[in-house]
Parts: sequence; C-alpha cells; structure tokens
Amino acid sequence: MTANDSSISNQKAKGIADSLYSCEKHPIFSSKYGAPMSNKAETKAVLNALLNELRPASANVAGHGPLLLSDIPNSAKESEEVVVGVDEAGRGSVMGPMVYGAAYWSSSVEEKIPKGFNDSKQLTEQTRERLFDQLLDHDDIGFCMRSLLPSEISRNMLRPNPYNLNQMSHDSTMLMIRKLLDAGLKVKKAYIDTVGNPYTYRRKLEGQFPGIEFVVESKADAKYASCSAASVVAKVSRDKFMTGWKFTEELGGLSREFGSGYPSDPKCKAWLENLQDPLFGYGDIVRFSWAPIKNKFEESEEAVNVLFQADLDDDEDGLIQQQKGMSSFLSGSKKRKRARYFEQRTLNVVTSLSG
Repeated sequence: MTANDSSISNQKAKGIADSLYSCEKHPIFSSKYGAPMSNKAETKAVLNALLNELRPASANVAGHGPLLLSDIPNSAKESEEVVVGVDEAGRGSVMGPMVYGAAYWSSSVEEKIPKGFNDSKQLTEQTRERLFDQLLDHDDIGFCMRSLLPSEISRNMLRPNPYNLNQMSHDSTMLMIRKLLDAGLKVKKAYIDTVGNPYTYRRKLEGQFPGIEFVVESKADAKYASCSAASVVAKVSRDKFMTGWKFTEELGGLSREFGSGYPSDPKCKAWLENLQDPLFGYGDIVRFSWAPIKNKFEESEEAVNVLFQADLDDDEDGLIQQQKGMSSFLSGSKKRKRARYFEQRTLNVVTSLSG
C-alpha cells in the first residue's frame, strides 16, 4: 500500500487492528505495539475495525488493550516544537473500557486548529462526532488512542498485589508519550488532565521525560486546545466501543440496552439487575473488580457459590481452632495445620542456626 491509496480492505484493517493488542508484559518495549499508521485511509479503516470488530480471543485473558497511533502529519514530523494533550473517558464506569486519548500538532499551526474543542463531557454527542471527524480529516492533527479493556482492568485490580486505576492511568499516558517520541516527534509541551495529585503526577512525568514541559491540572480539558481535542478522541472512541461491543460469550438474546455503563445510569442499573450466568455472572463488558459488581454477586440468589481448594485449606473454622490461644500453641497440645505452600516444598521450621 502506498501513501496515495484511498482505501484499505476490511480484512487487512482487521489484521492490523488485531496487531495493536499486546500480549507483551511490558508493551512499551514492543516495536509493533502502537506503530504509526501509514496514511489517513489506514488510520480510519483500522480505527473502524478496532471500534466495531470482535477483539482477539487472547485479549480477554491476557496482555493489554489496543494502542492506535494515527498517521503522523508532515507539519508535526518537521516541527521542532510539538504540543500534546492527554485525557481519558470511562474512568468511573462499571462497564466497558477506559479509553485514553492524545492529540498533537506543531506549535506553528495553532491558528489552523478548529476552535470548537472543549471538555468533551460538556459537548453534545453531535458536536463531539463532528469535531472528531474534523480531527480525523485534518492535515495537521495527529492522535493516539489507548483502550484498557474491562477484562484488563479487572485482572489488574484483582491481582494479589493490585495494580490500581491511578497507576494504569499514569502508565497509559506515559506509554502514549513514549510512542510519540519513538515515532520521531519532538514533543516540547504536554497538557495533561490530572489523575490524583497534579504536583506528584507532574513530577512523575518529568522524571520519565525530562525534555518535555508538563502542565498537569484538573479540568485541563476545558482550558487547553490539545487536551480538549484529546478529550474528544477518548470520549467518542469509548462511546463507539460501547455501541459496537461484540460479546465473546454466547449469551443468547441479551439486551444491549446498557446505556453509558455508569452505575448512575438507570439503563445500566436495570441491565445489571439480573445475572446473565449463575456461575460467571456477566459478559466480558463488565469490570468485575468494581464494588457494585461484587455486591451483585453477594446479593443475588441466582449466583452459584464456588469454594476453591485454597478456601478449604484455610477455612475459617480451621483457622479459629488453630488460633484458640497462645498457651495451647506454645504447649504443643494441638498440632497446627501447615500451609500447602510449605508442604509442597517440604520446608520445615528452623529452630536454631549453626555457624
């Protein structure tokens, strides 16, 4: 395909879209993950495939959601001062992905940038769509989009050592900036809508990217054009992910009337009211690490109670018996049950050390 081609096949677009998912433990070191598209036709076709086609099966159980880097505008390639904005959408939702967006351009083309960008949540859906189309067609604007799948968020937050949403947010921002730098862009200034303490976040970013001036503020998406454009990228992409969501599970005639995915949305609340499966609960659009979802499992009479071997090994009654009193423990009157970990490795208690 050449830069002059005006179309790309659906099959090729789907193939490229699938390659934007990463099974790498550290996707920042993967050269293929987040590589820039070659032209606008490819950018649009691959974006459409990402938003509307089924995800690779492996993406639901491992790795990272997609990272799309658009074709790079010539004005940005040649610029010594590229300005970047970063914002997110879907952070507080119990359903669907959290999407991070970045928008960038050369500081020399500021007067060519559309004036309507603002905090996307303050814009109507029609206005956001129009601005997103303008952004996609604009010769001087590039963008990046990182989607954290609900299954990815659940895995991260339910780990023995939880990887929380703030950490995911910070890492997503840094990953996108790193990919822009890897693509050869000379980023000089970045406007970031803060997550957590803005001072701490800014120092963290400056430590990773000492050559970039960072402005990290609350409501930055309503103050700075590049951050506002990033907000539009994130919000429109997330909305399209939700409306085009393809369930991996076979859930029969499941209703798609789940609304925005936020717990305050009446449609979302109604959709979550009944478990779709007595064992697994819901499809992979749901974030299982969220408290409202955990509570649904606890409250539902339909849910199947599952008891794992680890639960049996450390059952509450056993622990109570083991911990009845320090005196019985010291007297050795009742042998304490050893943890499976030590039994499998034939590890014994050491009572003395010899030189």
